[in-house]
Amino acid sequence: MTDTDQAATKTLVVLGATSGIAHAYLRLIATKHPERRIILVARDMDRLDLVRQDIAARRQGDVTTIAAEIGKPSAITSIMSQIVDAVETIDECLLAYGALGEQTALQKDPATLEALLNTNFVSACLWLEALAAQFESQASGHAVVIGSVAGDRGRQSNYMYGATKAGLERLCEGMAHRFASARDIHVTCIKPGLVDTAMTAHLQPSGLLWAKPERVASDIYRAVRRKRVRIYTPGFWRLILLIVRTLPVPIFHKTRL
Repeated sequence: MTDTDQAATKTLVVLGATSGIAHAYLRLIATKHPERRIILVARDMDRLDLVRQDIAARRQGDVTTIAAEIGKPSAITSIMSQIVDAVETIDECLLAYGALGEQTALQKDPATLEALLNTNFVSACLWLEALAAQFESQASGHAVVIGSVAGDRGRQSNYMYGATKAGLERLCEGMAHRFASARDIHVTCIKPGLVDTAMTAHLQPSGLLWAKPERVASDIYRAVRRKRVRIYTPGFWRLILLIVRTLPVPIFHKTRL
């Protein structure tokens, strides 16, 4: 498939456009497909406008922004209506928002845990069902969802966050199966490992396992072009998580992962 083939995707919607991975992906799209219509959605209007200015300076097509609480389940119907009012079709939608949370705090505070579940999983479910309905009505569309390798096995250090990402992956897997016979409707789950972004800055990123957002964005671009159902990024995480998943429980429980 050539870049000319991919240019047929005319409208890209990015939910969580201010995230590091989303911004890197937008820069890549702006370079490769400057004609594409882009709608940026995020809750922080100031940061959203900075992203809009950066992307608009790299291309010729329209860049529209919508400031909204995308992780709030009750707000999704209204936000989706705004997006559909702005464009006739949604050819590609990247779900790139989410919260990492802190495991100890999540264990102690039900309200904090509920907020994480609503942001990372409940709202994502509602977004994907809204997109599915839109894709069915237009007989085409591609949902691209940022998951995580944290969903591959429950670990004491982040099992609340990991649970939301495991559920999200099952949702994507089931929706991909649902549309398996639909020639032009696709769902792709992206499973990054450790990525150097604002969300992980407190972890002091360093070492060979950490990737830059640009590397992940490049892998997302290839996955979309190839209509993949699931990818690990960088690719070496597939082997790492294969080992983690297959460790016998008695051995796994002796680790401090």
